[in-house]
Amino acid sequence: MQYILIFSISVALLILMLFEPWLILALSPFGVYLLNILVALVLTFATTLLIRKIKQVKSEREVVYLTAHQLSAPLSSTKWALQMILNNDFGEIKDEQRTIITKAYEKNEQLIYIVDDLLDTYKIEAKKYLLSKKPCDIESIVTSVLEHYKHEIAKKKIELNFAAPSEKLPMIMIDKEKIALAVQNLFDNAIKYTPVGGKINVTLQKKGEHLMFKIQDSGIGIEKKQAAKIFSKFFRGSNAFRQDPMGYGLGLFFVKNIIEAHNGKIWFESKENVGTSFYFTLPVKRV
Repeated sequence: MQYILIFSISVALLILMLFEPWLILALSPFGVYLLNILVALVLTFATTLLIRKIKQVKSEREVVYLTAHQLSAPLSSTKWALQMILNNDFGEIKDEQRTIITKAYEKNEQLIYIVDDLLDTYKIEAKKYLLSKKPCDIESIVTSVLEHYKHEIAKKKIELNFAAPSEKLPMIMIDKEKIALAVQNLFDNAIKYTPVGGKINVTLQKKGEHLMFKIQDSGIGIEKKQAAKIFSKFFRGSNAFRQDPMGYGLGLFFVKNIIEAHNGKIWFESKENVGTSFYFTLPVKRV
């Protein structure tokens, strides 16, 4: 709402500037003096609103960061304590107890995952999401992620096709962990939103001076009216929310920022109830 007000004031001032020569001729010297005072007051008001909004956004980010940071220590302590119990460090536990404690451990792991994501979100927005680039084979990253998800893919009876590169891909300078996270998030979405018995096709190839990764699914697709927001922080499509209410909309936000931090590009093609294809490219820098 404040941004709309600031925009409206800016447009009004622009119109006023366009007609200023005629206003000077039409008004008395005293009227021109009052007009200048009015313009100065309006500019001061608009600037104050903008500064307040910027401070508010910065404050919100800091609150999220501080909250997540404060949660990380007790969650880690809880994880350590639960692990000790499950490892029988305090003596044998009954099967019923193990079942309950295992569930508590899994929930705690989910919370740790969310907290880590919130901390990474702050680092991205504060330009503190540092990369540690080293020579790496991106094909090994993709095959490793495929291996990680093979049981989940088999469980949903998804037909997975990975078109291995027709030529040996060059080593490129990337942050292996972060590119793996980007690929993992794209796989996670494809598997999550593809129905049982669906298809996922993955390709990796060299395109000129870039390496291109593509993952195509036969899932629920993205609504056309929501496509522009798909990489936004905390945004989830309405059809995705209906299928999985527990998500919190940071995966694609991370993917976009990771790829762009490597001077790459990411985009997608989608049709609702037909499927989605995500693409990203990374520049080839010989090492």
